[in-house]
Amino acid sequence: MENIEKKCFKIDNFHFEEANVSLPIQVGYETYGKLNSEKNNTIMLCHYFTGNSHAAGKYAPTDAAPGWWDAIIGPGKAIDTDKFFVICADSICNINFNNPKVYTTGPGTINPKTGKPYAMDFPIFTLNDVVKSHKMLLDNLGISSLKAVIGPSMGGLQSFIWGKYYPDVVQKVVSVFATPMMRPWTLMVPNQLAIDSITLDPDWNGGNYYGGKVPNTGLLLAFKVLLMATRTDEWAELNFGRRIVEDGPSPYKSLDGKFLVQHEVEKIVLGRMQFFDPNGFLYIAKANTLFDLRSGNESLKDALSAIKAPTLMVIDESDLLFTRGQAEEALKYLPKAEMHCYNSHNGHLSCIFETGYFGEKLKSFLG
Repeated sequence: MENIEKKCFKIDNFHFEEANVSLPIQVGYETYGKLNSEKNNTIMLCHYFTGNSHAAGKYAPTDAAPGWWDAIIGPGKAIDTDKFFVICADSICNINFNNPKVYTTGPGTINPKTGKPYAMDFPIFTLNDVVKSHKMLLDNLGISSLKAVIGPSMGGLQSFIWGKYYPDVVQKVVSVFATPMMRPWTLMVPNQLAIDSITLDPDWNGGNYYGGKVPNTGLLLAFKVLLMATRTDEWAELNFGRRIVEDGPSPYKSLDGKFLVQHEVEKIVLGRMQFFDPNGFLYIAKANTLFDLRSGNESLKDALSAIKAPTLMVIDESDLLFTRGQAEEALKYLPKAEMHCYNSHNGHLSCIFETGYFGEKLKSFLG
């Protein structure tokens, strides 16, 4: 694909439903492919927890790597940009706040009323708020119909929200490694444990660390919790076993000694978290814990019955967060749904790095 451009959509007065607060916000987004004259060939792509709207292509040929789903977005690929116009937009409060290519409003944004970062004065938001902001982006672009909404992980949760609340807009729903329920275990692991990791760091300072020492110790632990929850025992055994880091003290003789799995997981995390804002992590994790497709006294059956669009759930049997059992429970109530299931043995993150398991199925489903 040609060089990708990051764009920005501004909303002068966005209302956060549960918080009952209105603020000016902006949302970064990217597009791939061309919008046809009828404006009816659009796919909305929703990103995962630590992702952003850079889903495919490169900003410049010299970029080290393309966007996170470049393997399946592009001409002739599963999400075929010769056919479809693809939009990927940042979540509110994107975790990658310190990335210069992320424009989306969050707790690190300057509050125009105080001239200081919002910090913990930023309203708690839900994934429903995220979807509403993206619907406003579509309205601004004059797009009233979507061929499909697709997302992995947290993006898959948003796909279900789109299907329920905008049935006249969405023609197909695709959820990759996400089910329409957030079980209590997943609420805790990794989300609440990650929140606790950050807030227990003394440098967090009630969220008011901007301009001072950043609570990177807590952020590091939060991200390690997240990474291990999204992998598996088989992944760790195959890649690291019980090998010991050779150029350091022995873990049998010192608390500072490390097994290879400890060393490598920390290295992976440190390579990714340079752009993360700890408060952004808190807010995104909180939004995940609050996800519930049921409204008020609705049963799961009532909530899922509202999704009229044909739905595809892609499930990895090794995923610890969203399981095959949960998907099978949802299938009973979704009017037009199917499941594509496999076992990568590598866990939840397989949805980003091992798209070969489901690319052809996705392409067939989109038609």
